[in-house]
Amino acid sequence: MAAVTKRKWVPSHIGVRGNTVADRAAAEAHSLPSPIDMTTDLTDSLTNLQITCNRHWDNELTDALQYTSLGRIRHDTRHHWWTHSPSRALDTAVTRLRIGHTRLNAHLHKLGMTDDPHCPWCPTYLDTPEHLLLQCPRHHSHRTALLQSLSPLLLRRATLADLLGGSPDPGLAFKILKHTRTFLHKSGQLHRI
Repeated sequence: MAAVTKRKWVPSHIGVRGNTVADRAAAEAHSLPSPIDMTTDLTDSLTNLQITCNRHWDNELTDALQYTSLGRIRHDTRHHWWTHSPSRALDTAVTRLRIGHTRLNAHLHKLGMTDDPHCPWCPTYLDTPEHLLLQCPRHHSHRTALLQSLSPLLLRRATLADLLGGSPDPGLAFKILKHTRTFLHKSGQLHRI
């Protein structure tokens, strides 16, 4: 059975004052000589749009970094290729730790999703990314292995920013993140992040 399609013209602009004025102005503009060459290639237009959008994104992100926990780790808007790994679960965990939006109790408490912001194993310490990675005695053996693996890379004690790719040296950040991912995997805490 063939479908029947009917078409009907509907005068949508007639009688609407703003539309009538706009239609008149557009018709008048067509009658004037154009001082601007409008033969811009579509590729140029898309490139200009992309540049404008990227500039806007950079400005917004730079402003946002001042007010978020990510600003402690990331100080610029350039793409950080070294933050990616073959494991989506580990990438997600690192990203959540970097921005502070985890399933750790301190963050869930801020959202009103749990009554207790403290670590399940350390009732006097907030369950934060810093506590998980650098302080919690529950993960002492894994942390010891992590810090020992980092000792040839860092001349000082590792900070949270170091562990989450905050080094200005991309090669160093990549190496440290690899060890941090190993810690996250071996500690069995991915489900909490």
